[in-house]
Amino acid sequence: MGKDTFQALEVKELTVSSGGKFITTGSTKTRTDQEYYYNAGAGKAGATAGFDFDNDTGTATVPASQTASTLTIPLNLKEGDIITGFELQGQIESAGGTVTVDADLRATTAVASGLTDASIGAIPQISKTADYLINDEKTGLSHTTIAGNAYYLLVTVTTGGSTDVDLQGCRVTVTEK
Repeated sequence: MGKDTFQALEVKELTVSSGGKFITTGSTKTRTDQEYYYNAGAGKAGATAGFDFDNDTGTATVPASQTASTLTIPLNLKEGDIITGFELQGQIESAGGTVTVDADLRATTAVASGLTDASIGAIPQISKTADYLINDEKTGLSHTTIAGNAYYLLVTVTTGGSTDVDLQGCRVTVTEK
């Protein structure tokens, strides 16, 4: 070959250093195991009060003696992404009291009669009576995002006396098409 001639190489699969793979099949390109982080401080207290927000650190805290306090963290996902899992991150300060944390990845869909709200997958209830690092995850999901849906993580926390929960946020894992 001369110096002005290039030979085309066909790449079928490329492992990306940031994790995941970039796969080409014909004209279809796929990036697997892409992780996106959503800060708890970007969330909103839900129907039940109890969450406090620290604007300096972007965290959300539930103080002692709260029942079913809710937080919604909006998720900005692209149409066609396939949600394969998510992880909740934070910590429980239990002081021997019982603390429960529920995390449910949800989608709302606009229909003529109003919005529908459905669960995509949930982390089984975290229930602790000792200090605990929250890095629990839900894997094995396969939900393709669609136009017209809005996605969010609903976190529900109950704290006993002398306990609290600090949430940093959540990480959502997707396959991009």
